[in-house]
Amino acid sequence: MNKFDQNFFWKYVPEWQEMIEIIHTHPIGILNWLLVKLSLFAILPAMFYYNSISIQTLVPFYFLEIYLIIVYIKLVYDIFDWYNDVWIITNVWIIWLERSLFKSKSDSVSYENIEWVWVEQNGIIDKIFSKWDLLIHKIWDDSFALANAVSPYKAVVLIESIMNEESDEDIEQDKFDMIMDALGWVVWNYLDKKKEKTKKEEILEEKIKQIEKELWTIDLR
Repeated sequence: MNKFDQNFFWKYVPEWQEMIEIIHTHPIGILNWLLVKLSLFAILPAMFYYNSISIQTLVPFYFLEIYLIIVYIKLVYDIFDWYNDVWIITNVWIIWLERSLFKSKSDSVSYENIEWVWVEQNGIIDKIFSKWDLLIHKIWDDSFALANAVSPYKAVVLIESIMNEESDEDIEQDKFDMIMDALGWVVWNYLDKKKEKTKKEEILEEKIKQIEKELWTIDLR
């Protein structure tokens, strides 16, 4: 995880969690759209304008400038939109984020509620550019996905390693709880026996005192 990602996405992570990795969608997807939009909506209109005197006569030059600025802003917005579609992997949750300038959607799942993680490839283009769909299935029959993810197997290995650490911690916690329960039972049993013994001693002392009070009793001590 680079420093820019860490500083940009930290606001989506609770303070008590540690950000481990950011998984982006593959840049080839946004590059394709940028090239297509740039060609259709910027380069071709500019070529037609500069190569046609009739169009230059009908349309003032500042109209073209305003139009190209709008196209440029739209391309920047698309890059911003692409950059904000991520998975944020923390030590507690996986946060799915889909954010744009005007709307934002997010979801999260804790590792204990993940049933499995897997990847899907949708064709020869995906295989050439090594881009896969990364999916998580939750235990309550729900799922979410990151389409065209970068380094999906790295993400799967990372998620599974954290899940294994969580399960190991659960096992250790269970062992600790069993030991504490056993120690608690031993202590309770000891205290209970000691209490029972003390009661017997008190009863015995009380009987001795009663016997001593009787007139015919001879103290041989």
